[in-house]
Amino acid sequence: MSKVRKRGEQIRHFILENVEEHPRDVATLASQEFGISRQAVSKHIQHLVEQKALVVKGSTKSRSYQLHPQVEWMQTYDLSSNLAEDIVWDSDIKPLVIDLPNNVRDIWLYGFTEMLNNAIDHSSGKAVIVQLERTAIDTQIVISDDGEGIFKKIQRELQLHDERHAVLELATAILSMRIILTKIFILNSYQWLEYPFCRS
Repeated sequence: MSKVRKRGEQIRHFILENVEEHPRDVATLASQEFGISRQAVSKHIQHLVEQKALVVKGSTKSRSYQLHPQVEWMQTYDLSSNLAEDIVWDSDIKPLVIDLPNNVRDIWLYGFTEMLNNAIDHSSGKAVIVQLERTAIDTQIVISDDGEGIFKKIQRELQLHDERHAVLELATAILSMRIILTKIFILNSYQWLEYPFCRS
């Protein structure tokens, strides 16, 4: 790859990375960052618009840019049916992220299936909505259910007066669990030192 082409890609990547926070002045920002004219930056922006990586809003004086959604997908699932997170991933989500690097896709697989499983097992809701949006630089997945939520659930289960008390109960439970796990780890460490045959 030539130095000119590599520099062009760096400039366009910089524009994509910064356009959300600088929709009106991203050209000025890129010009300052790379020491090039605004006209040169404008050519890169036009290239990104033509590739449908950016979308232009407004007229010349009030012109702004934003990332162009390349994928917008939404589906509602019935929680009362035998919904399984791995099947939803394989049939609906995986095809939408199939071109991502393997390690990134693996992270999405883990995060998505854990979140959807949580909605299936714990929301006590009737439906869950899954939304996916991809741009040239990122992917977002939103999972929302119509269940009662963890704090209301804790409030109901523990018969608390105020939902805010549920936050304290949850924080206390997490702290207690950390203390218990720390004690187990220390105990196991002592056993490992005292009984060499336990070592694998």
